[in-house]
Amino acid sequence: MRKLFNCFMAGAILFGTAAAASATEIKIKGQFNFGFGLYDGTTFTKHAGEENFDVVQRFKTQIDFIASESLKGVLQLEIGDTRWGNGGGATWGGSSAGSGTGGAMGADGVSVEVQHAYLDWLVPNTDLQVRMGLQPWWLPAAVVRADYNTGNFILDEDLAGVLLSYGFNDNIGVNLGWFRPWNPYLGNEDRDLYPWMDHDEIDLFALTVPIEVSKSFLLHPYFMFANVGEVDVMREDPDGGYYSTGRIASSLSGNDALGGDGKAWWAGVAFNLDHFDPFFAAFDFAYGSYTADDVAAQTPISPDRAGWVFDLKFGYKLDYFTPVVFGWYGSGADYDGGDGKDGMMPYLSTFWGMTNFGGPEAHFAEKEYLLMDSPAGSWGIGAGLEDIRFLEDLTSHLRFMYFQGTNDLENYNKAAKAAGRDDAFRAMYMFDKSDWGFEVNLDNVINIYENLDMYVDLAYIHLDVEHHADDFESNAWKGYIGFTYNF
Repeated sequence: MRKLFNCFMAGAILFGTAAAASATEIKIKGQFNFGFGLYDGTTFTKHAGEENFDVVQRFKTQIDFIASESLKGVLQLEIGDTRWGNGGGATWGGSSAGSGTGGAMGADGVSVEVQHAYLDWLVPNTDLQVRMGLQPWWLPAAVVRADYNTGNFILDEDLAGVLLSYGFNDNIGVNLGWFRPWNPYLGNEDRDLYPWMDHDEIDLFALTVPIEVSKSFLLHPYFMFANVGEVDVMREDPDGGYYSTGRIASSLSGNDALGGDGKAWWAGVAFNLDHFDPFFAAFDFAYGSYTADDVAAQTPISPDRAGWVFDLKFGYKLDYFTPVVFGWYGSGADYDGGDGKDGMMPYLSTFWGMTNFGGPEAHFAEKEYLLMDSPAGSWGIGAGLEDIRFLEDLTSHLRFMYFQGTNDLENYNKAAKAAGRDDAFRAMYMFDKSDWGFEVNLDNVINIYENLDMYVDLAYIHLDVEHHADDFESNAWKGYIGFTYNF
């Protein structure tokens, strides 16, 4: 009888599981990426070193668990970026656990990463959508590259939080979000020694209002506020000396120490205009400010930072290509002494870039760049031909960009010396007003099959930079062949 009962219960459990599964629709999509790159003159980036040939691969998959139109869960997993010959393996040495492992002989890397894990649901009997969990989120951006969804120059990232979205009608909506990108010492055993760790988090509160004035005129204002705890303050150690508690978002502050009890806010707008098709225009503007109340006495350079940025793009769509011009300007660091403030706009984590070498790479959508990931502290102009389509299954993009810095190195170094430091710009990608450079890109996409694309990219950068370290290269180039399979 007991065996019969156990068999009955096992069958009931299997039946219930099957019934539950049948009630949930599962959709799977993903992407395989492979990249073969040859680089030279890039000692100021993550491609640093004498070796200049790199092969990298990545696998990403997303699983949607759909209960109904009102409820679904989303899980996105990633393996990589795995560099061939690197990251440990089962046969030859090194740890095989962690992000990007398993590239050495034997493979077997334990490197499955959870990128997104969130729940989408509608509040019953309303049109209010709720998204909660680890999710991709970005502030509005209108100026984008044809081959790459260039993001906002303040925040474009994966992070944990809750986002509420509501559409009043077909023309106006609202998004309200709370996100927590940083809470490092939760449950830390040092809380008894350092009680300030009880207030170490950063919280973001964001409001965006998408407005469709017409089908050809889109306006998207936004506002974001950040409450910054005591997360990166230089502190006096009870055993003597000073120590720093980390380097969270150095771009948020103009100082080595971020400062505690800080407040940051941004206000901006993005708009697209296609009313005079085939002519189109896009424009972004933002102002941001960061101030901190708690700054240690041994860091006399103020961590306060405030500034503004804009970028724009114009284009004219023709049958076989689209001529474009683009540009940007970002206020720069302009310390005027020990109590001076940094004039750059603070930002958190960006995906901004006008080109595919100086800016973020297009195909892997990674934050790999040579020159800048934000327009803050620089200005530039450029032109090109996008969506060149003279041959079937081949799309090309040709761009030329010139840029200069807007930072005042002389005043910055005076403040640095007042703080007991003799180094120049501590942020490697900050350029002085006299520094300049240009970049040329030729990016090609070949459609091999319906879901398989091949990328062939060529790029060259020349820099005339006098105020960085001696090993800061003045020229760089790359040749890249990549493959992407979407399923």
